[in-house]
Amino acid sequence: MRGYDVARLLGLAALWSLQYIFQRVAVPAFGAPLMAEARALFGALFLVAYALAAGQRIAPLAHWRDHLEMALLNNVLPFICFAYAAIVLPASYLSIINGTVPLWTVLFAAWRLGEPVGLRRIGGFALGIIGVALIVNLGPLELDAQVALAAAAGLLGAASWAWAGVLIKLRTGVPPMGLAAGSIGFASVLMAPFWVQAPQATAWTLEATTSLVALGLLCSGVAYLALFTLVRDIGPSRTLSVGFLVPVLGVLWGWLLLDEAVTAPMLAGAALVLLAMAVVLRR
Repeated sequence: MRGYDVARLLGLAALWSLQYIFQRVAVPAFGAPLMAEARALFGALFLVAYALAAGQRIAPLAHWRDHLEMALLNNVLPFICFAYAAIVLPASYLSIINGTVPLWTVLFAAWRLGEPVGLRRIGGFALGIIGVALIVNLGPLELDAQVALAAAAGLLGAASWAWAGVLIKLRTGVPPMGLAAGSIGFASVLMAPFWVQAPQATAWTLEATTSLVALGLLCSGVAYLALFTLVRDIGPSRTLSVGFLVPVLGVLWGWLLLDEAVTAPMLAGAALVLLAMAVVLRR
C-alpha cells in the first residue's frame, strides 16, 4: 500500500472517530432527525464544491438509481441510526459499534464481490458482536430497552455503511467523487422535511452549532473524499479496515473531551472487537 493511501486511511480514522464527539454535543440541541439532515447538507456543500472544482461530473438524474441507492444506504439510514443512538449512548460506545463496519464489509464483500470467507472469518464476526454485547451489557450505562434499541440502531447503521462500501466498488460507471457528491446531495434533499423540527434560534449555541457544522463538513464531506477514492483504489475491505482505529480513538476522545467513564468491561469489549477485526481481515 502506498504512503498516500496510508495517510488517507489515518485521516479517515481520525475524522470518523471524532464524529461521535460532535454528535453527542449537537444532538441535545437539534435532535436526531435534524442532525442527520444538517450533516448531509453541510457534507454536500463541501463535496459538490470539490467535485465541480476538480472537474468531475455530477449527474444524479442521469444515474438516479445509483445515487438514490447510495444516498439511502451511505447517508440517510446510517446518519439517522447513529443520530438516534447518540441520544442515549456515549461516544465511546458509538465508536466501538462503528468498529463492526469492517466485519460487516467482509460478509457483504464475500457475497457480492466473491472475496473468500470461511469459518475463521465467520467466527471473527461472531466475536465482534459478542464484544459489542459485552460493552452494552456491562458498560457504565445500565442496560434497559432504550440502551438496547440504541445499540441495535448503531449496528444497523454500521451494516448499512458496510453494504454501501461494497456498492461503491461495483459502481464503476460513475466517477467516485461525482457519486459521493451527488448521493449526499440527494440525501440532503430527501431529509429536507426534517427542518420543520428545527429548534428556536436560542437553542443554536456556539458549541452545538460548531459541532453540527463540523460533523457535516469534516466527518461527511472531507471523510467521504477519502472514503470514495480509497474504495476505488484499494477496495472496500481494506478501506473499511480503518475501523481498527476508530474504537481506540473514539474511547480516547470520549474520555479526554467529554469526561466519559471508561470501565474494564468496556475495554474488554473493545479488545474483542479489535481481535475480531484482526481475525476477519487477516489474509
